[in-house]
Amino acid sequence: MAPETSEYQEHLEIMREIPYFSGLDLEAQKLIAYLCVREKFAEGDEVFASGDLDQSAYFIMSGSMEAYLENTTMIQSFKDGDFVGALSLIGDSKRLFTLKATSDCICIRLTSEKFQKAQEQYPEISNKFLKATVGMISNWEERFIANYNIECSGCSVGIGLTLI
Repeated sequence: MAPETSEYQEHLEIMREIPYFSGLDLEAQKLIAYLCVREKFAEGDEVFASGDLDQSAYFIMSGSMEAYLENTTMIQSFKDGDFVGALSLIGDSKRLFTLKATSDCICIRLTSEKFQKAQEQYPEISNKFLKATVGMISNWEERFIANYNIECSGCSVGIGLTLI
């Protein structure tokens, strides 16, 4: 029989897979894994609501979630392996969407306060996080452009994020 792994060990393995943390020094990954907490959400639970100042990111270990605009229009779904809310770790902003569990979920939560402590000890975290964020924004805009409908006059409003 294989030995059970601890929550910390599971968190560390996950940190190695998340693009924001995957290229970091092992000691930095260990600290971030230690600072994370595990949370459970039942189907129908609201993880955060539009307008909330929720300064946490969530890695979905199991289950599924959906993001809603104005609590009615589903705009995106998330599943095992997705990392949601990373930008909240580096800046204060209100949530624009409501995130709800669509099945029982187990997540790893990292708060911005704990993330800042990790950055103080390992300044290279900031650079890695920034590079990963730029890459994800660029990939998002490439997908947006690929699906862009030239006939839709109002659709061009969302183009140009990488020009920031």
